[in-house]
Amino acid sequence: MSKLRMLMICRMAKPEEVLIVEDENGNIVRETMKDNDVLVQYKIMRETLIYLSHLDHEDTEKQMLKKLSKQLSGEDWNWNNLNTLCWAIGSISGSMMEEQENRFLVMVIRDLLNLCEITKGKDNKAVIASNIMYVVGQYPRFLRAHWKFLKTVVNKLFEFILFSRWAAYTETFYHSCIACYIRHGM
Repeated sequence: MSKLRMLMICRMAKPEEVLIVEDENGNIVRETMKDNDVLVQYKIMRETLIYLSHLDHEDTEKQMLKKLSKQLSGEDWNWNNLNTLCWAIGSISGSMMEEQENRFLVMVIRDLLNLCEITKGKDNKAVIASNIMYVVGQYPRFLRAHWKFLKTVVNKLFEFILFSRWAAYTETFYHSCIACYIRHGM
């Protein structure tokens, strides 16, 4: 089962909320059209990863944190590896007990922020920041329980929206607001 979890994490399909892609020249651009096949694939992979997480959440967490630590060390660093990992992390939102999920998410965000600090290059930092915002946006239960953190995230999103070339952050903000409202009746 552990190998299957890692395979799912490494090959996670792009979720609907992700609006930026790498073009054929290696540049990060806003996606203009949704790929329905990829969305269906994401939903199936998400369900599978949630089931696998329910069977052994500790192994799921361990696999994800191990892969994230390889990103930090530079051993496994590239945009695609980070993206698929963050999409997988976002996909298991709600599959753990709240305390476990909070602890896991704090470790993930801490490591992603550290990765952003040590990584060079504007595009690399933008990809990492985009993944941080995606992951955070997938965990409205955490955001609702941690208002100070939510305020920081919203301020950072506004900063990205104002000073970034990517409008994807507007979508992240919108989806975060909707998810917090729908899931928690704010």
